[in-house]
Amino acid sequence: MDHYRDLGFELVLLDIDNTIAIPDTGGCDERAAAFIHKLKEKGFHPVIFSNNTEKRVRMFIGDLDVDFWHMAMKPLPFSYLGVCLKYGVLPSKTIVMGDQLLTDILGANLSGCYGIYCKQLQEKDTRMTARNRKIEKLIWRYLLHEEV
Repeated sequence: MDHYRDLGFELVLLDIDNTIAIPDTGGCDERAAAFIHKLKEKGFHPVIFSNNTEKRVRMFIGDLDVDFWHMAMKPLPFSYLGVCLKYGVLPSKTIVMGDQLLTDILGANLSGCYGIYCKQLQEKDTRMTARNRKIEKLIWRYLLHEEV
């Protein structure tokens, strides 16, 4: 992450489910909490950025000292831009980390943020996410010219 800090990135928007946490496991585990803490140590401002409800996001965060933005309506760019505006950071200096091309990364691109695609933590998905993954496989196949 030092490389990104050296390039001037300040804000890191983190998806929850299948990016930094396994879905339906409740609160933030030690690994995710350590990652968020490390981002802060490196001088970044991490924000949990989720399409989930406020209740789910608060349950995940627990007593962890981290800001959040719920019901983000990813990939629509207005929430990405809204969180950048709230923290006074240009989208071009904002990193978005997520496990879905059609929500997290598409939204990052539409809003001018820098997207980092993360491999999903587990294969099990919700019904809507499973549909998105089928489309993503077609996109990956097209981009990589190989079977995914």
